[in-house]
Amino acid sequence: MNKLIATSAAAIVAGGLIAGGAFAGSTTVQTMPVKNVTGVTAGVMYVQKAVPNAKLGGPASSYFYLSNGGGKVSISKLVTKGFDGTQTVTITPPSGSTLIQGFATISGGDLGSMVIKSTQLTNSAYKINLSFPGEQGRQGTLTFRLQLSNG
Repeated sequence: MNKLIATSAAAIVAGGLIAGGAFAGSTTVQTMPVKNVTGVTAGVMYVQKAVPNAKLGGPASSYFYLSNGGGKVSISKLVTKGFDGTQTVTITPPSGSTLIQGFATISGGDLGSMVIKSTQLTNSAYKINLSFPGEQGRQGTLTFRLQLSNG
């Protein structure tokens, strides 16, 4: 009888895990919008910009990413050790805005020529640490997406 109870309990637990997995798998995944969206949430702005390839893989540089002059992208000088290079891209929000979330991606280029090693988000900056393994191949386009709060 104890064996029957243990087997039934195991079947109930397994059934619960499967049902829970089916429920979790059926939830909708939402991605962050890639452009300014009006009417969604007051005081929230979405920004997506590509970092010019001419500014990556070389000397330090910076530029403003919003047309009103707010929001700055600073790119550190490429540091080479052996055949590998590293570089950090730091994105600061316009004055009066706070970063809520950030996302970075690389598209195009040769596979493995430029790799996002890590990202870090604080209220005042979003950092993207890049690696250039062997400094070989055509690098892709680095694109960042930010969600900003105006207040």
